[in-house]
Amino acid sequence: MLILTPNPCLDLTVWVERLSLGSVHRTTRNKTSAGGKGINVARASSALGDPGHLILMLPKIQGDLYKSKLDSENLNVSYIDVEGEVRTAIIVNQESHKDITVINGLGPEITVADWQKYCDFVEMQCQKNELVLLMGSMPPNIPRNGIDLLAKIIHAKGGKILVDTSPGSYKAVSNEILDFITPNLEEAEALIHGINGNIFEINNQNIEQRALKACDEIQGKLAEHVLITAGEYGCAFKNSNERWFLPAFTIDDINYKSAVGAGDSFVAGLACYLNSNASNIDWRDCVKFAMATAAASWNAIVTGK
Repeated sequence: MLILTPNPCLDLTVWVERLSLGSVHRTTRNKTSAGGKGINVARASSALGDPGHLILMLPKIQGDLYKSKLDSENLNVSYIDVEGEVRTAIIVNQESHKDITVINGLGPEITVADWQKYCDFVEMQCQKNELVLLMGSMPPNIPRNGIDLLAKIIHAKGGKILVDTSPGSYKAVSNEILDFITPNLEEAEALIHGINGNIFEINNQNIEQRALKACDEIQGKLAEHVLITAGEYGCAFKNSNERWFLPAFTIDDINYKSAVGAGDSFVAGLACYLNSNASNIDWRDCVKFAMATAAASWNAIVTGK
């Protein structure tokens, strides 16, 4: 399994007593770690016994700090160096409340040659029947057909591609039908309405109906298998043969620490199930396993640990 992360970030996680907009805060604690959706997936899939091979496009500025954080975790990682600075994600936790605020940095601008070099490396690594996960936001000026190019390479090698990226990044897909996509409900609706999704306001109304409707809009047009997650509510699924919604697993409040990265743990569980059951997939069992993996991640601050 290849886990592609072309726009990694340094996660700065802080805790404050209470978040108040426009105010100055002093943290009660803070932690810096190597981040990016693909890294979260690799941690969780490694815990499940299927670590995969991370392939990162890593900017040179702050790159050494990033490597020092990630290399200590003993994951299988390859780096493709590019100019620019590693982006930062700021994750603000409140000691007095479960609400978490996340601010994701943009990332460096890359060249067409950078993207081609990255694609060429992926082509060398990809094997027949390989599951390739393209995770996280794309660099801001990814070539217009950037994801198409990657998908074509992977399909030509006999592999399958799962994409979990920001709504705006899907503009880099126009011709290829992806094998899997796993957006959350807000991302799926932003994708359908052509919104970049720079800010999401959570709407917990009519979850199941909205998620299934979003599946209908996306399946067969962008991806063959569509899985739309809705946090604590569950997951909608649709392919050419099945369409349904399953409720999520729950976790006691006493064990809850953070839901940040739960969607990445969902992808890790999904990928591990697919790799273990490629010839005999029960889609309901597959999604249940993915949701169980996501629920298990809620008792950790760093996803997969």
